[in-house]
Amino acid sequence: MQGLGNSAKRTSYIRVLIRCMGPTRRPRVRHAALRAVSDARGELASITNDSMPQGVDAQLLDELSRALFSAVRPNDDRDSGPDASFRKNRDEHYISLVFALTTNDEWCQRLIRDGHGKRCISLIDDVCRRVSWCLGSYLVVIFGRIDPSGRPIVARDTWRLLIVHTWDGYLRHGVEHDDYVNAISALVTATWPSLLDSDNDVPREWLVDLIQKVHGVLVGLPVQNKAPPIRKGQPRSLADAALSSAQGLYDDLSRMIEHTNTPQRENGSWKEIHV
Repeated sequence: MQGLGNSAKRTSYIRVLIRCMGPTRRPRVRHAALRAVSDARGELASITNDSMPQGVDAQLLDELSRALFSAVRPNDDRDSGPDASFRKNRDEHYISLVFALTTNDEWCQRLIRDGHGKRCISLIDDVCRRVSWCLGSYLVVIFGRIDPSGRPIVARDTWRLLIVHTWDGYLRHGVEHDDYVNAISALVTATWPSLLDSDNDVPREWLVDLIQKVHGVLVGLPVQNKAPPIRKGQPRSLADAALSSAQGLYDDLSRMIEHTNTPQRENGSWKEIHV
């Protein structure tokens, strides 16, 4: 079915999906239902208390949120098989879905309440070590929507792993999709707490590696090289904001590294750095 279906069948279709994601269902059935919900994520993210489609109410969406959790983690004690704590195909759909839903404040609160924030935190290590970098970018944005302050919500080393992994992904793969352009400002906000460590214990090697990645991303930003900034016609101001925030981070990192007597710059870019 396309999206959530027509208005006459929407409620019954959502209820079918909820039943299919129940913890007693076979993993294949749960994961297929999760994918169907993820495919309708744009439609779901647009639903608010003031714009409920016919037959849909907050109680039904609450049930859906709880079912989504059981679809990806019906058991807490399995580390292998179809219900392992991490499954690439399953969790790609899950993270993409949460990324879309958290654009809606009502959905964001619902997901936090039902444990999806903690679920996303539990995926950081696997996302950084075994999966496509873009999911790390999505996680950074999700965490920024959960806590706009940008404060780390996990252990310091885990947070730094996610930050560097995401910058490295931008550096290696470029910034072409509008979601990634928009995520840069969130990534900059999330990077700052790693620099302002309460113990003043930011490894110099980490700073040097980070600034090299930030510089590489800046050079490759579409606005910087005059290429069209986005694919779907979003305002150029969003790409400009991404450039401005990344440039500000780079400038501040430069001052931090110069203060610690790390390498000199040449012609506006970093020379080879020996740590």
